[in-house]
Amino acid sequence: MWLQSTAVFSLAITFCAVCESAEVLSASAHHNLAMASLQSSPQTALSNNNQKAPMVIYQQALNHLLGRNGVDKSAKKAADLFKTLASQNWSSAQHMLGNMYYSGKGVEKNDLLAYKWLSLAAKNNIQLAEAIQVKRKILHKKLRANLSDQSFDKVETWIAEWEPESSRTQVN
Repeated sequence: MWLQSTAVFSLAITFCAVCESAEVLSASAHHNLAMASLQSSPQTALSNNNQKAPMVIYQQALNHLLGRNGVDKSAKKAADLFKTLASQNWSSAQHMLGNMYYSGKGVEKNDLLAYKWLSLAAKNNIQLAEAIQVKRKILHKKLRANLSDQSFDKVETWIAEWEPESSRTQVN
């Protein structure tokens, strides 16, 4: 339990550092977001023996994003790792991936995918929803202006019906 608490605290501090570099929220809000996101994530510290623990993957993604702990700085590698966790319904990773699509960092800039991942993060975590409300509104307005009503409705349905990978496939 102590090891898990230490890992959660370490991850929360790392999350704070990433958000501060993005100038998103105040330092105390970063800590609260990270802790709330970790507590509400559907998968916690351990997964089965064939997979790395989600927090280890998240830490690796942050290391690549920031180029620290002896890891080469690579936004693309970070995005790939965030994508792995985002597809498993980790709201913090969905938030980070949405921001990367929003800015085109490590991935090709894509307003539709930014909106998708930020919407899913907001749906899964109320604290993240409050933090990303402005970006979601901007993306919503852009997509509404560039898509037909029918296409935009399909996007909203696509997001509403999205299921994490773990729900679509059973891992033995």
